[in-house]
Amino acid sequence: MTPLTIATLNTRGCRMALRRSQVLSFLQEGGYSVIFLQETHTDPTAKDSWWLEWGDRVYFSHYTIRQAGVVTLISPNLWPEVLGVAEAVQGCVLHLRARIEGLMVNLINVYAPTSGPERLQFYQQASAFLGTLDSHECLVLGGDFNTTLEERDRSGTERCPAATGTLREIVEHHSLMDIWCDHHPDDTSTFTFVRVEAHRSSHSQLDHIYLSRFHLSRAHSSSIRLAPFSDHHLATMTASLCVERPGPAYWHLNNSLLEDEGFVTSFREFWLAW
Repeated sequence: MTPLTIATLNTRGCRMALRRSQVLSFLQEGGYSVIFLQETHTDPTAKDSWWLEWGDRVYFSHYTIRQAGVVTLISPNLWPEVLGVAEAVQGCVLHLRARIEGLMVNLINVYAPTSGPERLQFYQQASAFLGTLDSHECLVLGGDFNTTLEERDRSGTERCPAATGTLREIVEHHSLMDIWCDHHPDDTSTFTFVRVEAHRSSHSQLDHIYLSRFHLSRAHSSSIRLAPFSDHHLATMTASLCVERPGPAYWHLNNSLLEDEGFVTSFREFWLAW
């Protein structure tokens, strides 16, 4: 199977028709397979517009037209068997359970609140939900976490250490790996969020794609690139999410044949002659 690319982007409310159209056009040109969008500010009335511009492979978790909201897009060129869709936290966590080329994959779109106390409560809710998933299935967790785990990932100070600790517990308990950090361990100058105001700038690594450590070898590459109409950058991961098929193997004897006297006798005769 051709590797698929998963992307995540905070769109900062692409509810405006022109802006949404431009963002979706940018994503279509990128050829991404699965896209996690955050801060979409959608409500049920927006469905038809999204479906018209992208197709019917759009999954929503609405909140309000001014706050939160996440949308997961699946490329028309990818045909996973979607077995379940759940809003684990309304407007903030959207879960798709799908079978892709025989592999069970949990695709989870995350938007963590900006408020420290709300973010802590959110991570506690997210942790409880993740605990209900089958640990043997592949887990892909992508989105805007509004939290940094390392000092090098931000220019300022982390405002809610308690939320940071809870996210770190989630990552460790579920054996997750940040794909960008794993692929670029020495990169200290690339960030997913940059803001310039009043003659000063701030930057941090808020947007991540986490993958189950047991499936880490499936991830071939990752990138962070500029995206239009957002102060967040687009983070991507390219991976082979399919059942691994066995390759050529050595023939080996069925040991139960050694209990068959007829077989043993005929083989001994064959061996002496050969």
